[in-house]
Amino acid sequence: MEMILRERQRNPHRCPECSASFEVAYFDDRKDERAALPEVLAEVACPRCGRSRSVALPSGAERTLEVEIDEIGEPDEGAGD
Repeated sequence: MEMILRERQRNPHRCPECSASFEVAYFDDRKDERAALPEVLAEVACPRCGRSRSVALPSGAERTLEVEIDEIGEPDEGAGD
C-alpha cells in the first residue's frame, strides 16, 4: 500500500479590524471530477480579535480548515519607540 503525504495549503490574510497577519490552512484533496466543483465560502475568525470574514476555499477543504496567527508577519510590539 502506497502512503500519500498530505500537505496543507496556506493562504495569507490580514484582519481589517486589528491588522493581525494570519494564515488559513487546509487540505485540498480534490481529484478528477471534484476538481471541477466550484469553490465554497467559509467563515473564519481572526485569531487575535475574533472578527469574522469569508474566505473562498476549494470544495471540501472547509472540513480541514485551520486558522493560524502568522508570527513572522506580525509587527514588533513597541517598534519605533
